[in-house]
Amino acid sequence: MSFSQEVGQFFDLTALQASQLETGLIALEHAFLQAESDVVNSPEFASRFYQKFQQLLGDVGFNEQHVEALLDHLYGTERYRQLVSYIISSYYNAGGERSKFEEIYQQILSDEQV
Repeated sequence: MSFSQEVGQFFDLTALQASQLETGLIALEHAFLQAESDVVNSPEFASRFYQKFQQLLGDVGFNEQHVEALLDHLYGTERYRQLVSYIISSYYNAGGERSKFEEIYQQILSDEQV
């Protein structure tokens, strides 16, 4: 099953929405990787990066209530595992509430220790 089919099925997205989400996630990842390492850790970059993620979700009509489930699902795929860590760390670096994404963040920390 392709990414678009899988995400579309799990999160009730049309094929077009799921395809747009996939394209947007890849673009988001490239934007993060192209940024300078000292910039990536700044609150300003983190805030803009997380806002781009939120805008992507809004653009494809993704239900905000399912963001954590989406990130959990994406983290479970090897292709998007690193991107999820970028998204969550950006959320926290921008001053986001620590209880949000806590389970996924703990999984990321646990996986990094292995």
